[in-house]
Amino acid sequence: MATKDQVWPAHSLQVGDRRYVIGDGAMATYLHQRGVPIRVSAEALNLSDPALVEEVHRAYVQAGSTMIQTNTFAANRRSLARHGLADRVQEVNQAAVAIARKAAGQAASVYGTIAPVEGGNRYGSALLNEERQQLQAFYEEQVEALAAAGIDGWILETFPDLEELLVAVEVVTAHSNLPIVANLSPEEIGVTRDGVGLAEAFTALRAAGVHVTGINCRLGPYGILRSFEQLLPLADGSGQFAAMPNGGMLHKTDDGALSYTGDEENFADIMLRMANLGVTWLGGCCGTTPAHIRTLVSRLKTSTDESATTTAQLGAVEGRPWRVANRDDKPTVGEILPPTPQSLVERVQTKTTIVVELDPPKTLNCDKFLEGARALRDAGCDLITMADNSLGSVRVSNMALAGMLQQEGIEPLVHVTCRDRNLIGQQSHLMGLSVMGVRHILLITGDPSRYGDLPGASSVYDVSSIDLTKMVRRLNDGVGFSGKALTRPAKFVIGTAFNPHVRNFDKAVERLKRKVAAGADYVMTQPVYDAAMMERIATATLHLGVPVFIGIMPLTSLRNAEFLHYQVPGITIPELVLQQMREASPESAQEVGLAIARDLCDEACQYFNGLYLVTPFLKYDMTVSLTKYIRANTAAAVRSS
Repeated sequence: MATKDQVWPAHSLQVGDRRYVIGDGAMATYLHQRGVPIRVSAEALNLSDPALVEEVHRAYVQAGSTMIQTNTFAANRRSLARHGLADRVQEVNQAAVAIARKAAGQAASVYGTIAPVEGGNRYGSALLNEERQQLQAFYEEQVEALAAAGIDGWILETFPDLEELLVAVEVVTAHSNLPIVANLSPEEIGVTRDGVGLAEAFTALRAAGVHVTGINCRLGPYGILRSFEQLLPLADGSGQFAAMPNGGMLHKTDDGALSYTGDEENFADIMLRMANLGVTWLGGCCGTTPAHIRTLVSRLKTSTDESATTTAQLGAVEGRPWRVANRDDKPTVGEILPPTPQSLVERVQTKTTIVVELDPPKTLNCDKFLEGARALRDAGCDLITMADNSLGSVRVSNMALAGMLQQEGIEPLVHVTCRDRNLIGQQSHLMGLSVMGVRHILLITGDPSRYGDLPGASSVYDVSSIDLTKMVRRLNDGVGFSGKALTRPAKFVIGTAFNPHVRNFDKAVERLKRKVAAGADYVMTQPVYDAAMMERIATATLHLGVPVFIGIMPLTSLRNAEFLHYQVPGITIPELVLQQMREASPESAQEVGLAIARDLCDEACQYFNGLYLVTPFLKYDMTVSLTKYIRANTAAAVRSS
């Protein structure tokens, strides 16, 4: 492994008694400025237009870069697959090295660039074993290709999460002894997206074998400067820190084009302040150009600020522990919070627990909804649960209805879909639920918008339900999606959905295991109409260690049964039940549906303490009847025991 003396590349910039590595700037955004369409893969140009890539590299070398990065930011198999290049990982990466070498000549070193898989769009507090293995495989393929092509070192950049960066570092150190620069890309100043303070993160990276730790991209020049100002002491005696910010903050101009705030002079001013703090690897990221690098080099060469704080003046000592300033917003350990009533998960351990779903209305008249909720409460229902625009149809906000239920003394269980909100709206929504005192939530993917009454609406799906589960678990740890501390933790009891009506039942169970591993506290199933299926679910989920609420929805008519069976994703009705509904007269169909549901409740109570009753068409009298039936039966069972 490279020693500290070996960390400096063969090419660097000497200014007085200081030495700097001058990196390059953006590749992709600069290519876009040169006319390459935004959706074109920059990495694909290594094969289709190598002369253009070489021209960009050469422009940075001529501007003063002493180290250039290979055009391999998104050259892993998963990212290249979007452009039909999944099987050309080795070819793309090795072509990138050859192009960079040709442009660098004898004037600059060439470092192999690796970025997070999927551009860092993976969210969650902890990697599951399967996810870790997949990431390792992607990184290994790219690392092997770059190492074989002959690079001078590594730059792992734009990682918002420390955990994924450590996976990449582990792969690199297993295949190479070249110097490693590792750049985190936080979304909040002073903390990674997975909630680790930069001081602790830098320490972990050094321990894992990284030689140069730094920050790049998202926070921009001012945010990265502030991050380094907060880190005291800044160095461990070597001064090997990197800053490679965006040109400024991304915004849209009046003509709709994307641009970055700030200019080359402002960029160079801020970079010089970081240099005076002891940051010695300086370069740019998105929105920067050869002009930014040229201006930076010029300012460094002409700088005579003798009063600047240097690494030596900070009194850093090898091995001295890091500390970070201005982190008073961290959750206080052992913070005393008000006591909370027994949760759904606690209740179901000792008694039959009934959750009833009432659909939010599609109009502004909520009277019937509230009448039904009151009747269900009086019948013995434990919680009322509300879908989140089910089937993609517009309904009254379940957050608003949750507040109305609380005023009635009824505890709500709120569904939260991945479909309708981007990550900003999603965290805001969850924070709103938390401050309202809503604890019980059910996280689901959500049916695509094209199924609903506004088929032209966008389906967001920034994350999967598994990722959202991990992220809500982080809210419970007092950490936001971006890694920012929330002062106090949320107290969500997290539910997840299970659809047993699939071709591959075992695969569905495996996915359910992943949801539980991600942090789900309980499971709610789609409606089940088959006693044998209930037993199968009970057996398959016994080892999960979380309670399962089996779904039961009374049928109202033959048409209702056929619609559910043939049209609604995730619901299958056995032929025997369909036949019973066919034989029922229109006048008796609802009672037949209730009788079927009562039999299913009897079967369910043999295997589950949790029942999830779904009210059809706000016909709450049907689920009130079932709730009373279950309560009477469980009371009789207690008396007989």
